[in-house]
Amino acid sequence: MSPLILVIDDEKLLAKQLEKALSLEGYSVVSAFTGEEGIEFAKKETPDLILVDLKLPDTDGLEVLKNISKIEPSPATIMMTAHGSVEVAVSAIKLGAYDFIEKPFPIDKLKITIRNALNTLELRSNLSTATMRERGKYGFNSLVGESEPINEIIHLFQKLADTDPKTILITGESGTGKGLAAKILHLNGVRAEKPFIELNCAAIPETLLESELFGYEAGAFTDAKKMKKGIFELAHRGTIFLDEIGDMSLSLQAKLVKVIEERTFRRIGGTRDITIDARVIAATNRDIKDLINKKLFREDLYHRLNVISFEMPQLRRRKEDIPILTDHFVDHFNNELHRKITIIPEEVRQAFLNYNWPGNVRELRSTIERAVLLSDGEKLNPRYAQLDEESGNTEIKLEKSDNSLILEIPIEDISLTKIEEKVIKEALSLNDWNQTRTAEMLGVTREVLRYRMKKMGLLD
Repeated sequence: MSPLILVIDDEKLLAKQLEKALSLEGYSVVSAFTGEEGIEFAKKETPDLILVDLKLPDTDGLEVLKNISKIEPSPATIMMTAHGSVEVAVSAIKLGAYDFIEKPFPIDKLKITIRNALNTLELRSNLSTATMRERGKYGFNSLVGESEPINEIIHLFQKLADTDPKTILITGESGTGKGLAAKILHLNGVRAEKPFIELNCAAIPETLLESELFGYEAGAFTDAKKMKKGIFELAHRGTIFLDEIGDMSLSLQAKLVKVIEERTFRRIGGTRDITIDARVIAATNRDIKDLINKKLFREDLYHRLNVISFEMPQLRRRKEDIPILTDHFVDHFNNELHRKITIIPEEVRQAFLNYNWPGNVRELRSTIERAVLLSDGEKLNPRYAQLDEESGNTEIKLEKSDNSLILEIPIEDISLTKIEEKVIKEALSLNDWNQTRTAEMLGVTREVLRYRMKKMGLLD
């Protein structure tokens, strides 16, 4: 279907000339000779583009623009006038006009402007469609579960969706869904149609990380052949997700503090400040306060990031969600891998409930993906859903309670070597593999703990 263009101009001769010239370009063109008539037509027919004159017999073009801006989907608009001025142009652009053209104008210039405006409209439409598709994929219900910890997180996200906090800190073990949380916050917030750029601070060497963050000017260093924008510039008005921020060097942390405080930075080799408006979401699976005590993380950066903070819950702390997640991932991989698994044996469900899940939801997802892929027929084969009992067996339980250790050991599992290994692994897991805290918890020196870990192959 050809794009529909509405011309609103009281000069009937010009309107007819535009109708003829633009029809030859393949557009459908109609004219209105007053502002009221044009607004009524626009509301009823929703044209793709509107050419509106500044001076109309019953109103002015700026007033028409105000009314048109309320129409959904919003058409592209171009202001025409013989009374051009910078002030009018600025007002028109602020009200949403794509461009401003002074009479008399060459028809070829108008055709180019219209073509560019319609291309921009199409890009905006495609972006909106893509955003809606992503929003459907990363809605609040993408946090699967009905446990209290998950309901609390969803409730928090729903609150944040209507606001625009400039910094958010997400903590939690690996595999708990920190990256998913960042995408949900972005796609359901006010910045949804703007860029979302993710950077893993642990995956990029420090020498490259600064240029990735801030960009560089041509000639800033040997291989800088041309200017490159960093993610802070590229994510203007959008969201930057800095994953594993606990691994960022102190020198870069200092620069990040300045950017978050002042919302300005300079490219490497640059001489001018660049102002940006970007939300920063940072995530880490490390104990930030412990890093601060060890002088490995700047306290001022922590306070800048900690405006809104929350911890993604471990899977072992919300075991009632495991059956729900299991069904969810089986359905997902049935669709993705063209399988028809409908039966999940009770022994598999029970094993999943008894397992400790050190890799959290990510590990559960990978386990089910493997089992669905390798199973034949409609039944999930328990053989392919086997778990690493050595790292996740919860038959032996170790928890902290009032500065004490609570240890539960089944009678059939009394083997000193086996119990020692499981206790050490569980204690390490409870302390995020921090050796100093684990040693304190177990009542041994760090050297003794490391000796035991080395014998068990846990230091490789």
